[in-house]
Amino acid sequence: MKLTIITAFFSVFSASMIIYIFSRIKRETIGFRSALVWLSLWLGIGFFSIFPGLLDWATRVAQMELRIFFVLLVAVFILFAIVFNLSSRLDRMQRNLERVVQELAMTNYRQNRRG
Repeated sequence: MKLTIITAFFSVFSASMIIYIFSRIKRETIGFRSALVWLSLWLGIGFFSIFPGLLDWATRVAQMELRIFFVLLVAVFILFAIVFNLSSRLDRMQRNLERVVQELAMTNYRQNRRG
């Protein structure tokens, strides 16, 4: 392992972000699933900044020539997964909101008919 300024920066930054996520978990301002996604992301960044040789190995396994292409491809897949997850959650919330509005309208209708 060769310690460079960029390696030290990413290691310290990812460690500080992990601490920040744990503080948000403690204050209950972040959900479990979101915390798990962000923790895994920052653990991966910190791990591969400390052990870049493993990233070279993964690049060879993926049959890519440059490490940056592999990192960008993984980042795009992670972003697609996050967008899909958010889109699914948004659709579910929209359906729940429609159901609540319909129930509220029915309740108001019943109360106004009685009274």
